[in-house]
Amino acid sequence: MRTIPASLVKALNNLGLSNYEASVYAALVLYDNAEAKEIIEFLEISKPTVYEALDHLEEMGLAVKRITKPARYSAISPDMAIDLLMDKHQKAADQALEALRALEKEKVRTDKEDALWTIYGDKNIEYKIRELFGKAKQQISCMIGERYVPFIENIKIRDVSLQLIVISDNPELEGRLKKLFPGEKTTIHVVSSEQFKVPPPFAPPEFEKIHDLMKVENVLELIVDDEELLMVPPFISGSVSVLNTRNKGSILQMKMMSQLTQRRFIDGGEFTFPPHPVYKKQ
Repeated sequence: MRTIPASLVKALNNLGLSNYEASVYAALVLYDNAEAKEIIEFLEISKPTVYEALDHLEEMGLAVKRITKPARYSAISPDMAIDLLMDKHQKAADQALEALRALEKEKVRTDKEDALWTIYGDKNIEYKIRELFGKAKQQISCMIGERYVPFIENIKIRDVSLQLIVISDNPELEGRLKKLFPGEKTTIHVVSSEQFKVPPPFAPPEFEKIHDLMKVENVLELIVDDEELLMVPPFISGSVSVLNTRNKGSILQMKMMSQLTQRRFIDGGEFTFPPHPVYKKQ
């Protein structure tokens, strides 16, 4: 194939055209109008392939066949073509979303929910955080580095218990977040990065080395309704990937650690284990 930029073909691929359909449509735009044999010679592809592409483009409304002998073809304007393709994609997206939401309501739960799933990239992470905040029915327990604050600023949540700890050195952030998430069930605290790095009483001798490896801006611990966990350890640098699981053991362990963290940073700074009913004296 000649002349047609590969980047254009790829862009049209993303809008739903095959390589050959994209190339033939681009050739028609270049030629204004042309016979099939001219397109064949120009693109150096087989006759059946070109005719198949022309027929499909005509069906989609992207090309017009003129009733002449031999028949000549012309492309509709690029503006109209892109509008048609975008409209087709939007309708398909709407239909797919409706059907997928219906399937989600019928979700089949199994005992095999112990896998740890990995989510890559800020966009995917932002979407997952927003999804979990949005679907919470009872409680949200969340500790995040400041880098994730933009992900939650415009989220609308139900009337649920929200415990939010943000690691930040911005003194104005706590007040701003309390305005965004008002309510009697909401507890919001901002912890400085230096305070976060202070070793707890039980810290091992190696804590100083651990301290040097910490990337507190990447910290993410999010538990929703004790059913789902999203987590980034404070030692991940560079491109962030997030662990996502519904495993009950992982969730309960992280919930316990989150409660201890809350007692350490918020409840007077003292680190004590809460009494467990099992060990109460009779």
